[in-house]
Amino acid sequence: MYREVFVPVDNSEHSHWAVDRAIEICARSDGQITGNHVYAARLHDVRFRQLETGLPAQFQSAEEIKRQRKIHDKLIEKGLQLISDSFLDQTSKACDKAGVNLTRQLLEGIHYEEVIREANAGHGRLPSLIGFDPNIADKYDGGDTVRSDVAIGDDGRIIAEDEEHDEKLAGSSGRKYDLMVIGAHGIGKQPYSQLGGMVARVIRGVEKDTLIVRDDKSLAGGNWIVCVDGSSYSYKAMRLALEMARDFGAKLHVCSAFDVEYHHAVFGNIKDILSVQASKVFKFEEQEELHNNIIDKGLLKLAQANLKRAQVMADEFPDVEVDTQILVGKPFQCILQWIEELEPSLVVMARHGGHRVEGTDMGSQSDNLCRLASSNILLVGTQDVRPDDIPWIEEDGETGLEWSPDAEVRILRVPSFALGIARKAVEEYVLDNYGPGANGTYREEHLPSRNGNSANGAAATNGAAATNGAATAGAVTTGATPTEIAANRIAGIDDAVAPEEDAQEWTAIPPLGTDGLPMVTGQRLDEAIQKLLPTHMQLIMGIGTAEELALAEVKADEAMKRTVVEGLDADPMPDVPMVSVKCPYTGHIENREREAKDPVQWTQEAFERLKAVPLIARPLARNTVERFAREHDIWRITTPVMDENKQAMIEADEFDMDTMLVMFRELQTKQIRAEAEGVDGLTPEMRKFIEEAKASGVTRCPIRDVAEAADDCPVDFKTVSPADAKAAVEQFMNKEASEA
Repeated sequence: MYREVFVPVDNSEHSHWAVDRAIEICARSDGQITGNHVYAARLHDVRFRQLETGLPAQFQSAEEIKRQRKIHDKLIEKGLQLISDSFLDQTSKACDKAGVNLTRQLLEGIHYEEVIREANAGHGRLPSLIGFDPNIADKYDGGDTVRSDVAIGDDGRIIAEDEEHDEKLAGSSGRKYDLMVIGAHGIGKQPYSQLGGMVARVIRGVEKDTLIVRDDKSLAGGNWIVCVDGSSYSYKAMRLALEMARDFGAKLHVCSAFDVEYHHAVFGNIKDILSVQASKVFKFEEQEELHNNIIDKGLLKLAQANLKRAQVMADEFPDVEVDTQILVGKPFQCILQWIEELEPSLVVMARHGGHRVEGTDMGSQSDNLCRLASSNILLVGTQDVRPDDIPWIEEDGETGLEWSPDAEVRILRVPSFALGIARKAVEEYVLDNYGPGANGTYREEHLPSRNGNSANGAAATNGAAATNGAATAGAVTTGATPTEIAANRIAGIDDAVAPEEDAQEWTAIPPLGTDGLPMVTGQRLDEAIQKLLPTHMQLIMGIGTAEELALAEVKADEAMKRTVVEGLDADPMPDVPMVSVKCPYTGHIENREREAKDPVQWTQEAFERLKAVPLIARPLARNTVERFAREHDIWRITTPVMDENKQAMIEADEFDMDTMLVMFRELQTKQIRAEAEGVDGLTPEMRKFIEEAKASGVTRCPIRDVAEAADDCPVDFKTVSPADAKAAVEQFMNKEASEA
């Protein structure tokens, strides 16, 4: 519990509530409060100098102005100290009534700067008190340094005293605080204020735990919300909440939130800017299934594990009632909705979460909640946070399946933020398909028979069924499924299944790891990623084959180098568009009027936007935009052009023949190379597609006919005008007719 509590006050309603909460905490911890008020005498000094030009003539001499400055400095500071002392009188009365020790403190300077310096390290600037009664001064930090009071001369005028800068300061407290309690608003609160201006600055700079008080609800006996996200920061907050809830008799509602909509929103946004052609490459239907089956479920498991760890920690505090809740949605949004439903007296959360970026002063979710939540918030700092603060659960002891070296190298290419989810998804796939009692997607001849030999044909099928049936009949005494049995074996729980003497154990498909479970090999990894991830995701995540990854990147990069990028969106549109051309013989550059065959020009801003499209699909997106531009006589592509014509581009787009032929010829080359190496050049998916086409009556690939016809075409439609193309085609057709 907190014993050294720092409370800035300003005599506002929220300030009084903050004092009440600080007293409530210190009364249970036998702690003490430092009541603080900051005044800015320097600010008044600057303002006075700005107004000096308006003084009457008798005060305009240099000597008189100097005298007036000295008088003003001390007189104003004296007045500010008296006002501050009156603020602290109210705090003193509340502390005396509750029997809590109070130390008064004044600081001079910019309020939020001094509060941050004092709260973090006790380095706030203590002013020397002006003319304070010794019985009052000794209750202040630095009260042993008292300056003389404002003096009146024999002529009845205030005496202008010469004071050195060091005389005005009494050093610093050097106090080490455990907690800062501060009202969410000050005396300048406005109807639409989310958070006081000074408070908003302070909570970003203070490193210690901070209680932001928004209402007069007591902490005792209430409902508290605790937010955990799996980070050591959040479990430090969880432990603190448990310790305080035990003392205050509060009930904890622990939540872990995850956002399933973000990925869908991102990919939906990408889909909106891509052409139909590129969308087909990206396979958005498969992408949706991917997120439903892997990422969304993976995030759910992480949230469940977060709450399980919190429950393990709560088991150490049997007197504290704890409920857990998974929230689905943007974390701060769904937590705000839960706050409205529960109306808690306190929300406990860490300043940062698991995605903390070095150099940031607060996580985005915490920032939003501090501004928008209607309840009191305890913001737990990052000091003394250790990785071992995260509770251990049995899932942490699972080693997972064994991976072959080549598969291990490939899975490590996945970005770190998605590595755990990807590895788990692959292992589940391998367990389901090659583990004990697998679902039969592997080839049946791999299944060992009772005598240890492989079975073939119908015998293999019948033997496999009999084996599985026997195993099921004899092995399951607890209702465990094959996957659960495998999971128990991974976790080292050998006695989860007690087979009868004559029952056969579940058998995994070789190759096996040292634990008897199937090994994740390169081939099985290929199957998993082909099944779970669309092709573009394999390339983007880096777990496609090295050849595919390199080829996709090189081709896309080379294609993008041919893009013409010149000028900015803000450049004026010329009356006569010009292009710069280079003589192939002399190398000289000359300008001429733009022609229809000249490349479309992109502005730098438009080209930068194009980079939002993943590299492997970027050339397709560029070609779509340029084709639309040519069809609508647009020679210069700017971001406004893209914005104004986005929907028209999508509706007008179709799969262009050039791209289709390139893909066809790449497939041809791959098949020829495979045949030369004596291997099958077709993937199972492609072979299945061909068989289905044959069954529907298609005996010849129509793209092959297009390719042959394209080779005979006498003109390149991309480089000639429509009139020239028409003439060339008519000439070609007349020639064909005469030869016939």
